[in-house]
Amino acid sequence: MKRTALFFALGLIMASVVGVNAQVIDDHFDVAVISDAEHDPRGVEILEVTEPDENSIFQVVETQPEFPGGMAELMKYLQKNIRYPKVCKEQRVQGRVIVQFVVNTDSTISDVNVIKPVNPYLDQEALRVVKAMPKWNPGTQRGKPVRVRFTLPVTFRLPADTVKVDAVSADKQ
Repeated sequence: MKRTALFFALGLIMASVVGVNAQVIDDHFDVAVISDAEHDPRGVEILEVTEPDENSIFQVVETQPEFPGGMAELMKYLQKNIRYPKVCKEQRVQGRVIVQFVVNTDSTISDVNVIKPVNPYLDQEALRVVKAMPKWNPGTQRGKPVRVRFTLPVTFRLPADTVKVDAVSADKQ
């Protein structure tokens, strides 16, 4: 009932802004709004609300997907499994690679890609570690598991003393 009222209110706003025959499209619900002065003096009627199909990928859900044990365990996993590329260590390349992936209803990870690259070697390492992650707890919408797009920043940072030592030895030469 609340959802219908929300869509009706949204339809009223859209109809008043863009006129008749407006169509409101949300990521997961299609709502058609038409002008029908006979049924409603304001000229708006909601025709249909359709549910998302099982292949829909959500961005926002009631319960977000979660790494087993939570974010603290995810950070431990990343620290334990990331192997800093040797060439990046030597060149002191650092940065934050932003990786995006989908947590599926069966808890598996798919559609892994880098959306903000830093360096080809760091990017490949971030992809490798994310693809090797164990199954997550899936996100839910209305109590049912759904596919959710998740964005994860993977930070590559060299220890400060490594950078200092290299800088000091460079100064002495």
